[in-house]
Amino acid sequence: MDEHNELCVKLRAAGMALFRREGLRFTMQQAAEAIHISKKTIYTVYPSKEALLLDMVDDAFAHIHARKQSIIDGPGTLTDKLRAVIIALPEEYTALDLQQMTLLDERYPAVAARVREHLENGWEPTLALLEQGMEQGVLRRVSLPILQRMILASIEDFLADRTLEQQGITYTQALDEMVAILWEGIAVR
Repeated sequence: MDEHNELCVKLRAAGMALFRREGLRFTMQQAAEAIHISKKTIYTVYPSKEALLLDMVDDAFAHIHARKQSIIDGPGTLTDKLRAVIIALPEEYTALDLQQMTLLDERYPAVAARVREHLENGWEPTLALLEQGMEQGVLRRVSLPILQRMILASIEDFLADRTLEQQGITYTQALDEMVAILWEGIAVR
């Protein structure tokens, strides 16, 4: 790995750690201090905080898609895989406050748009697994585009609304409960 890519990796990791702790309030100065470089050096890699955030989002979703693929390719029943793949979220990202979409929309609209783009794309393996579940009789026949929109709408609402957080429900808990509710509605009995 060349020096530039190594610096990107370190800055993404520092940014993620700061985001966990500070939310969007973290500064580029804090990111520089976290990896013992100058703020000026950061700007040779990322021209702005928004550029760093965009790279962090892309990296997070690359990990999420890799996690989904490992679930699909790994051991387990079709039922277990279906439940797990819908809420696949790598462990290192479960501590993130992903419910900051409203702030992202206000301060970093390009980053919010990228999150939504990632949420809406890359569904092919999940849809194929759902189709397999219907073919094998594990799931009843449902409209996959409607199911996908329902899941996306729930995820986006969880990301945008702090009501659940105020009730002590984490993003991960909300996803798990959403899948449980959907599952009862589509599982063959």
